[in-house]
Amino acid sequence: MRVKIVDVAKEANVSVATVSRVVNNIPLVNEETKERVLEAIKKTGYKPNAIARSLKIQKTNTMGIMIPDITNPYYTEIVRGAEDVCGIYHYNIILSNTDFDPEKEKKSLNVLVEKQCDGIIYVGKDLSDEMQAELIDAPSEVVLGCIPDDSGVLSGVLINNETAAYELATELIKLGHKKFMLFFDELEEGYIYQERKKGFIKAFDENDIEFDDSRILREKLSLSGGYTMMQEAINAGVDFTCVFCFNDQTALGAIRCAEEMGKKIPEDISICGFNNFWIAEWTRPQITTVAQPMYDIGAIAMRMLIKLCEKDGDRTVKNVYVPHEVHIRGSVAKIDK
Repeated sequence: MRVKIVDVAKEANVSVATVSRVVNNIPLVNEETKERVLEAIKKTGYKPNAIARSLKIQKTNTMGIMIPDITNPYYTEIVRGAEDVCGIYHYNIILSNTDFDPEKEKKSLNVLVEKQCDGIIYVGKDLSDEMQAELIDAPSEVVLGCIPDDSGVLSGVLINNETAAYELATELIKLGHKKFMLFFDELEEGYIYQERKKGFIKAFDENDIEFDDSRILREKLSLSGGYTMMQEAINAGVDFTCVFCFNDQTALGAIRCAEEMGKKIPEDISICGFNNFWIAEWTRPQITTVAQPMYDIGAIAMRMLIKLCEKDGDRTVKNVYVPHEVHIRGSVAKIDK
């Protein structure tokens, strides 16, 4: 039989109202009585009704996280960082996978709001005008992951994608590379796509390297996407020595295709990734990439969100840029200039 609050009150010899105050952490009970109630709760095994409690204190201690692809280790590492912080502050998580689908995003946001999440982290590679408006109007607190809000209403945690791409390109140019291909995302208008493209183009311009959009191929960011783009580039007879891939999974697929088509990596083609997915260090050759602190992005975003929910401290809207690192590994080679 389920233990009720009245059973706890009887065991502790107090009123039901007193038990309710203890459960909801309302500071109107002296320490001796509070200890007696807590002991009675432990003895009876009473489990407070979370829904009723949340209605009373207007807080559910639940956070929602919206990510576009739960199978992508980049996003799961962000969730891990956020979840670890939630554990410290005794929050629960509702995780929603949106598959980069605008309709799924809207439905997921509505579900998280209906579940009365205190706060929501929205993780993506772009922020559409429609979703931006939905997030701004949401009754829950919101923090963005990996992207900024150009309206200045929502805070976010991300790396400087333009600078990261610029630094990676500069390092490869120093190794003598001048003929590049970019294996990029289908979502051409996306924020991260555009920022990384700007970084690469900036490095090319500074080094008098001509580049046009015909050297950008677009596919799904996956092993098969990388394979397909490399196959297309080689079959087209394009003259290139180095490929920048949008992420490490795409780079892995590109390497597989190039080797199957008789190319040596990095002797014939140098290949770079992005994100520093753990397997990038376990391939042969190891993949040159840009390391993003995905765990830290999730953890910092959740700390910011909890502070907003608990009305704790400064509520100034800000974008927090976390540091990145360029890792030059065996998938790239120096060539004669």
